[in-house]
Amino acid sequence: MRHLGAAYLVVLFTALTLAAAGPAHAAGSAEQKTRILILNSYHPYYSWSDNELIGIVETLRRARPDIEPTVEYLDCKYFPNMEHFGKIRDLFIQKYRHVTIPLVIAVDNPALDFALKYRDAIFPGAPLVFCGINGFEPAMLKGQSRVTGVAERLDVRGTVALMLKVHPATRQIFVIHDYTSTGLATRRQAEEDLKGFKEPVAIRYMDNLTTDDMLRQLSSLPADSLVLALSYSRDRDGRVFDHTKIAQLLGERSPVPVYGGHEERIGHGIIGGCLLGGKQHGAQAAEMALEILNGRDIATLPVYTGQTTRVVFDYTQLTRFHIPLSLLPYGCTIVNKPVSFYERYTRLVWTTIFVIASLGMIITLLAVNITQSRRAARELAVKAQELEKSNAELKEFNMLAYHDLQEPLRVIGGFVQLLEKRYAGKLDRDADEFIGIIVANVSHLKHLFNDLLTYLNLGRHPIRRAPLDGTEIVTGALAGLQEQIARRDASVTHAPFPQITGDRALLVMLLRHLLENALKFSRQTPVIAIECRCVEDRHIISVQDNGIGIAPEYREKIFSLFKKLHNRDEYPGTGIGLAVCKRIVELHGGRIWLESEPDKGSTFFFSLPAR
Repeated sequence: MRHLGAAYLVVLFTALTLAAAGPAHAAGSAEQKTRILILNSYHPYYSWSDNELIGIVETLRRARPDIEPTVEYLDCKYFPNMEHFGKIRDLFIQKYRHVTIPLVIAVDNPALDFALKYRDAIFPGAPLVFCGINGFEPAMLKGQSRVTGVAERLDVRGTVALMLKVHPATRQIFVIHDYTSTGLATRRQAEEDLKGFKEPVAIRYMDNLTTDDMLRQLSSLPADSLVLALSYSRDRDGRVFDHTKIAQLLGERSPVPVYGGHEERIGHGIIGGCLLGGKQHGAQAAEMALEILNGRDIATLPVYTGQTTRVVFDYTQLTRFHIPLSLLPYGCTIVNKPVSFYERYTRLVWTTIFVIASLGMIITLLAVNITQSRRAARELAVKAQELEKSNAELKEFNMLAYHDLQEPLRVIGGFVQLLEKRYAGKLDRDADEFIGIIVANVSHLKHLFNDLLTYLNLGRHPIRRAPLDGTEIVTGALAGLQEQIARRDASVTHAPFPQITGDRALLVMLLRHLLENALKFSRQTPVIAIECRCVEDRHIISVQDNGIGIAPEYREKIFSLFKKLHNRDEYPGTGIGLAVCKRIVELHGGRIWLESEPDKGSTFFFSLPAR
C-alpha cells in the first residue's frame, strides 16, 4: 500500500477506455450498450475518488455486463473555485446532445453541485445517484427530484473513543483538515459528533496553514497528544496532496500516533481508526444505481446517511509506538502484519497435526493390540499345551479304558456263546431268549468299541497322502460289502474315477461307511450311485441312494458323535459312522454335507483337494 497499486491503474484504464469510446462507438456497436455517465469531482490517480470509481465500475459490470460507464473528470482539486464549470457544461452539451443517458452518478461534492446545476441542460430527465458527499443536508436537494445517493459520513466519535481506549493517558487531540469545502464539512461533522463528549481531553483544530507550517506544529506535539487527520488534500498555498501522500508526511513527522477517517491512508503513515473506504462507498452507490436501472422507483430509495466504516490498524505503526495487540478491539483488521507460518500454511499445519495425531493414535492402538496379542498368544500357548496334555491324557485314558473293557467283554462274549452252543434248546424258552439278547448286546458293544477306537485314532498320526486311483478306492470300499449288497439285491453304479490324492485306508473307510449307510436306510431295493466331478481345484464325490431320506433340521446334526435318528431295533448302528466320515474329510482339508428330503433318498457329498 506504499504506492498506487497496479489494480488502480488497470481499473482506471479500463474505465477511461470505455469512456473514450464516445457516442460514435456506441452508435456503431452491434451490441446494445447502456451508457452510464460518471462525474468525478477530481482527477485521475487521486486515491479516494479512484477507489470510489473502482467500486462503482466493478459493481455495475459484475451485475450488468451491458453497462458502459463513461467517466468525466472535473479537476476540482486543482481548480476548487469551480469557475471552469461553465465551459465544461458547454463541452458536455456538445458531447452528449445525441446520446441517451439513462442514469448519472456524481462522485463527491463538486460533481453533485455541477450535476444539480446543469442536469436539465446536459442530461434532462436522467436520475441522479451520488456518493462521497461531505456534510450532507437534505436542503442540498431542495427543489430537485429523481436524486438519491450515499452521504460520506466519517465515524469521528467512534474514532476518538477508539483513540482514548488504546491511549488512555491522552490529554489533547490535534485535528488536521484543510479549508476547502470538503475539509470544512468534515470539521463541522467532527464538531457535531463530539458535542457532549465526556472524556477529559482537549480537541484542538488546526488553523489554515501551509503544509510545512502544519508539519512543524505537528512535530512539536507533547507525548500526551494524538493526531486525527480528517479531509486534507489542498493547503493554503494551493498545493494538492493525495490521501496516501499526506498520510506519509504525517507518519514521518509526527512524534505521536496519527489516526484517520479514510481507509486510503492506512498502511501509508496513520496508525488506524474507524475508516471509510472509497471502494465500498462507491459500490454502495452502484447498488442503488442498479436498482433504478432494473425498474425501481428512485423516490423509494432514500439517501443513505449511515456509517459503513470498519476498524483498521497498521501493524507497522503499532510496532513503532509499542502498542500491544491486546489493547485493540476484538475483530478489528490489522494490515501489514507479518504472516506467520501458521497463517500462511494453516491448512497444511492442521492437516499435519491431524496426520500426526492419527498416526499417534494408530501407533498407540497397534502397541496396545500387539501387547494384547502377545499376552493372548502366551495365554493361548499355555492353553494349547494344557489342551494337548489333556487330549493326550484323554486319549491314553480312552485307550486304556478300551483295552480294560475289551478284555472282560471278550470273556463275557466267549462264555455266552459257549452257553448258547451247549444249552440251546435244553433250557426253557425264556433262557434261550435271554441268552440271545446277551449275545446280541455283546456283539453291539464290540462294534461300538471298535468304531469308537477308530474315531479316537483319527488324527493321532499324520495322514499318508499319495496319488491314488479313484476307481480302485471305490472298488476297495465295495469289496467288503458284497455280502450285504447281494443280500439286499442292491444296485451300485459308478463311473471311472480320476486320480485323487489322499490316504487310501481312510478314503476306503469313508466310502464304506457312506455305502453302509445307504444300504442300511432303505425300505426297498437299494439303488446307489457313486459319482465324482471336478470343480476348480476340488474333487466333489457324491453317494446317492433311494432310501428313507432325512429331514432338513437334522442335516448338520447327523455328523455329530453318537447322533442317531432311529432306534436300534429298527436300524442297528453305533451312531459313530458319520462322525468318522466327517473327521476323515476334515483331515484331508475338505468338507462333507448332505442333500436330502424325507422319503426321497439322500445324497452325501464330500470335497477333496485335487492336489
